[in-house]
Amino acid sequence: MAKEIRPGRAVDTIWYTRCPVPTAFSLAIQSGALEREFAADGIRIASLQQVADRSVLQSHFNHSLEDSFRYGGNIPPIWARSEGADTKLIGLALIDAPHVVLTLPESGIRTVADLKGKRLSVPRRVNDQIDFWRAGAIRTYEVALASEGLSLDDVELVDVPIAQGYIDPNGGSALTGSIFASARGRGPLSGDLFALVEGRVDAIFTESSFATHLRRFLGAHVVYDVHSHPDPRVRHNNAIPQAFTVSAALVRDRPDLVARVVAQAILAAERARREREHVIHVTALEANVPEEVADATYPLLEQQLATSLSPELRDLIHLRKQFLLSHGFIRTDFDLDDWIDPQPLRDAHALLAERGLLRSAA
Repeated sequence: MAKEIRPGRAVDTIWYTRCPVPTAFSLAIQSGALEREFAADGIRIASLQQVADRSVLQSHFNHSLEDSFRYGGNIPPIWARSEGADTKLIGLALIDAPHVVLTLPESGIRTVADLKGKRLSVPRRVNDQIDFWRAGAIRTYEVALASEGLSLDDVELVDVPIAQGYIDPNGGSALTGSIFASARGRGPLSGDLFALVEGRVDAIFTESSFATHLRRFLGAHVVYDVHSHPDPRVRHNNAIPQAFTVSAALVRDRPDLVARVVAQAILAAERARREREHVIHVTALEANVPEEVADATYPLLEQQLATSLSPELRDLIHLRKQFLLSHGFIRTDFDLDDWIDPQPLRDAHALLAERGLLRSAA
């Protein structure tokens, strides 16, 4: 049964969650801009990390919590929508990030051609609803191998079961509001890393600042970085593009609140263009990596945080959905155009123009 629409209903808490990757939304949260925006309304801005109930924390993946926003990797929100989550995609961001195949220096594997016949780790989280890291690994291997005319059939994919879940109810960061383990810098890679060091696999996948951190820590060799591919449409992965989603009921019932949240993300992206050091500082906190690692990972970060629904980004999210569907990571297809709602972004730009904070509406 469809939820009853309650126009103008009272909202006392706006919930949020996001991945430990750089977003303008994280900047707006960390700076206190979101709290200040709603302070006079008596509306609390709260992270899922403040909830001890693991079933509620799972909203980071299944987006089950009402009046909540999520900004981060695109795989969980696509999966949630395919499972029937009542959400809307209200923005996308394209931030250059490495998605790499790594080997140990003593392996002798230097090029993609050297991967033929080798063992590539494919982690499998046995206790998580959607295994975004596994999907990212398979996509990265596909692109890397194709660059030398190879395919997944030319390598041995080694299943690496991992019992540890992505979410740590007790180990999240109170500063950033992340619900991921405090050891997030190595958490998603723990199974792969052990398998690589113990010699059970020859190569592993990693992405974003974790790729830079692990490469430096191990002295590992980058066999291939998907970011080097000349075609932007091929480079799509979990973090490319990032997805901004919200509970659809909040869009229906309180579009004014949604517009104000999005407006703060827009402003944060604008401020970021002049504040690289601050952006890198927040990014390092989010990912639990040293600032020099975040700085090396994202050379153009402060210029890439804008939220958009451009045709190019919509095309990328379509490709992401098709990849997940074709590889069995989502069970049910859905109408992408029905999921995307451009109105909150338009309303946010109009609001900022009205306040004199932007020259014109989008």
